[in-house]
Order: sequence, then structure tokens, then C-alpha cells
Amino acid sequence: MGIAKITYKIIANPTSGRGNGARAEAVIDRVFGRAGVKYDLVETRGPGDARRLAQEAILSGADVVVAVGGDGTAHEVVNGLVHLAQTRGNWDTGAPVGTLGIVPLGTGNDFAWRLGMPENDPEAACRLILEDRRRVIDLGQITDERGVTEIFHNHMGGGFEGATAIESQKIRRLRGLMLYLVAVLRVIPRFSKGVLTTVRFNGGTETRPILLASVANGGRSGGGFKIAPQAQLDDGLLDLVLADSPNVGIILWLLPHFLLGTHGTQKKYVAMHRTSHIVIETPAGLPVHLDGEIFRQDAKRIEITVLPKRLQVITNP
Repeated sequence: MGIAKITYKIIANPTSGRGNGARAEAVIDRVFGRAGVKYDLVETRGPGDARRLAQEAILSGADVVVAVGGDGTAHEVVNGLVHLAQTRGNWDTGAPVGTLGIVPLGTGNDFAWRLGMPENDPEAACRLILEDRRRVIDLGQITDERGVTEIFHNHMGGGFEGATAIESQKIRRLRGLMLYLVAVLRVIPRFSKGVLTTVRFNGGTETRPILLASVANGGRSGGGFKIAPQAQLDDGLLDLVLADSPNVGIILWLLPHFLLGTHGTQKKYVAMHRTSHIVIETPAGLPVHLDGEIFRQDAKRIEITVLPKRLQVITNP
């Protein structure tokens, strides 16, 4: 459809990026207003609000839902779209649940990086959204031992990564990559030895102490760690990254490799695979984040499955 006929629902998280979301609203209003399109800009008021607003957007006839904020805001919007499709009976058709645009203004902006959207530049991001270049991508689904199921669009981080995400929420003055680096340094002493974990994928089973077990749809996590540099959003597969370490020194050695995306060369400590279905079990319990949002602090069993071609996104070609 022509851009003039597209209806946009813009969901802004005013607290994202230490207030960047609120400061960007005037810019967003100006760009969309000058474009002469139909749009509605609303603010979230607290955790979970973006899910509700995303569902209301589709019910009111919006063609594109725009998440203004970070990975967490987009995570809520995507889960809202999925939940609505499930409750309306549209989920089983296999069709995309909606169209997502992102104005990346959060702490990490990792998914937006994979889409090529400019970070912390709301005017440029809005202009790209109005160009309306779309692609259909996969989603990931996780279910824990309690039967709780959630969707992730970019990344699931278990073990060291999950603990780092939890720690990052305690740090108030920093943002971006520096925030996660400080959180990493705080967490390292607690992960000097791996946690005994069983991982099942591609018809096989591995049981060993692990530092982290990550499952990537996009390629970046933690505001700059290229956890799965070869990951593709639309290949029907998820990238599984397993790492272990015998001591703190090796963790510090691996850290710059994860930043640069060269950890795949460290085969003594890191294994990388592609698969569509993964089961991870550990009696000790695993901290888990989804798109930077805390899912569990002590998951003992998680099952992860790829959901091919379930979300349409606006991207930078």
C-alpha cells in the first residue's frame, strides 16, 4: 500500500536510554507530521504496558507498530502481537503476527543494529521507517519447566549472560556497552567455574560445565557483544553458542573475542552450532534473559524452538 494509506501506532518508552525515549517524542512528531501520514503516538507507563498497547494498536486497525526504546520495549511489543494472534485464533495460520518498526533509543539496541537502523538518531530512524522497506523474519520461543512460554526476537542468554543482564539492572549511571562491561566485571567472580549442564540439539546430547549457553536469532547482545556474528534473521534456524572456562583468566581472555565476534576461533572453550530446537537442563538453575529482559533467575529446564517467518519488520536495506 502507498505510504499515505499506512496507519502507524508509535509506542514510546519515555524511560528508555535514561530518558532518550521522552526526549525523542518531539522529533518523532515532527517527522511523521511532515510526512502527512496517519499516526498515533502514545507513551508506556510501566512494565508490560507496551504489550497491551501493541494489542490495542492492531485491534484499532494500525498497519505498523513502532517501538520507541530499546530491546526490552521491542520485546514487549512483539510478545503483545503474538499473544493477540493466539487469542484471536490467527496464530495457527503461520502468518506474520504484524509489522514492527523500531526507533532505537535504549541501553542496548542490539536488534536494531542487525536491522541496520541508526541508534540514538530518532530522526534518521523515523525516515527509514517511512521508507517502508520490509522483510519477514523468524522468532524464537522458550518454555521453562513450569510451562511458562515467551517469545524472543533477538536473543536468549543463559548462564553468564543471564547473570550479567540481572546485574546491569542494578547500575543506574551508565548506558550502552559501558553498562554491560561493568556488569560483566561484577559477575565474573561468581562464574570462575562452569555450571554442569546438559544440552540437547541436532539429535545429540552434551553434558559439561558451561560458562554460558546463548541462542541467537540476531547477531549481537549486551550493547555490542557480537555473540553470533553469522546469525541470520530469516534462515529458519537459531545459532547456539556454548562456552566454558576453567578460571577467571580464561574468561578475561575470551571477553574481547566476544566483543569482536572472533570467539568461534577459540574452539577449546567455545562451540557454535545452528539448529531449530534446543533443550537445556541444569539442576543448579540457570539465569536467563530474553532480549535483555529477565525471564528466569533459576531455570532448571528450558526448551527453545525457532518459529520461522512470524514477524514482519521495517529495515534499512
